Amino acid sequence: MAHRVRRVVASGFCSFSPSLVSVLAAVLIAALPLAGAAQSLDTVVTWNRQMVTSVTTPGANPPTVFMTRPLAIVSVAVFDAVNSFDRVYQPYAALVTVPAGASRDAAVAQAAHDTLVALLPTQKAALDAQLGTTLAGIPAQAAADGSAVGAAAAKAILDERTGDGWEHPFPPLVLPSLPGYWKPTPPANAPAAFTNYPYVRGFVVDNGRRFMIEGPPALTSPRYAADFNQVKAWGAVNSTVRSAEQTLISNQWAGVGTSTSLNHVWNNVLGDVARARGWSGADAARGFALLNMTFHDALMTSFTGKFVYGLWRPVTAIREAASDGNGDTDPDPEWLPLLPTPPYPSAPGNMACIGASLSRVLDRLFGPGDVGFSVTWTGTTGPTTTRTYNNFGELSEQEAYSRIWGGIHFLSETLSSAGQCARIGDYAVDNVLRKQ
Repeated sequence: MAHRVRRVVASGFCSFSPSLVSVLAAVLIAALPLAGAAQSLDTVVTWNRQMVTSVTTPGANPPTVFMTRPLAIVSVAVFDAVNSFDRVYQPYAALVTVPAGASRDAAVAQAAHDTLVALLPTQKAALDAQLGTTLAGIPAQAAADGSAVGAAAAKAILDERTGDGWEHPFPPLVLPSLPGYWKPTPPANAPAAFTNYPYVRGFVVDNGRRFMIEGPPALTSPRYAADFNQVKAWGAVNSTVRSAEQTLISNQWAGVGTSTSLNHVWNNVLGDVARARGWSGADAARGFALLNMTFHDALMTSFTGKFVYGLWRPVTAIREAASDGNGDTDPDPEWLPLLPTPPYPSAPGNMACIGASLSRVLDRLFGPGDVGFSVTWTGTTGPTTTRTYNNFGELSEQEAYSRIWGGIHFLSETLSSAGQCARIGDYAVDNVLRKQ
């Protein structure tokens, strides 16, 4: 962008002295990219929130596409589009040639629009309307040129992700019929879902075993008994030790009674802090791309571990404790958790892995230390709640413990997932989208 402005400006002042030309060019070069970057920040955040809305719309996702894939693809397209203007960072899938005068905002909007329409075709009408809103008021040629940049960035990442493993149906999960191994859980007793995750290609991490999370403790160990008795007491639907606030937190992180989802939380936090710090559109786009690629690869890692270890869920463990060989665990055949149990094995913990990896990404992007921010959980049937956090670690810890309070995870898998998955965040920041 700077080279193009410099050439255009210099040729435009050919009748002035060389020194005056240099001064005027330097002023314009310094001012124009900053103005464009500030403008594109709002557009980047707006389309990030449109992305989350689209992905979380009921029925929006094809049945074989988990939420992390669209988030990552759209975020990469937006990053490659806006990064093509200043070329500050290494591209992910494309570095597009930008015509002079092209609109950054149009590039961002078109990149997000095209990837979302390709991935979520049922959302096309709403996405077309949002694109029209963004392009309104942008001069026609600037809009057309910017849109061409965004379209090229979108096509590049969509092409790059073709055949990435998500097109395959879920293979059946076959585990031994022995104590400690997962089986379908009540009330739905559904077969295991997302069993294709170990075969999916990552965005940053090459496969789900690169950062393999430690397995669960032996059923006969004191550690397992402590985990068992903790979740039995704290996670029961009728628990007398879980506080009302812990119950609310568990339900909100699970999306029960709220329109705020896990997808909203971390993306909104990044957008809010980026605006407070006065980030450029390129920096925000990079942040969203790193965040959502890490989100995908963290889940790829934890799901891979689930299908390797095949650990039973607390509801099964507690109901069938008489078979576990541990004298410190007592069965309760009627026990039910606060939250619905997801249809796949327990360890490692998805939410603990996600929170640890994403909080590490944000720590790396915004710097160590306290970063004050708030999260608002908007209720549909439940209360609207705003909580303030001093740092990203507080948010990730709450996310992880919500699953123990909810009765669907054990402490050991929560701790091991959090410890290992932070490395995924570091790996992403250290290896992709780095400064040129």
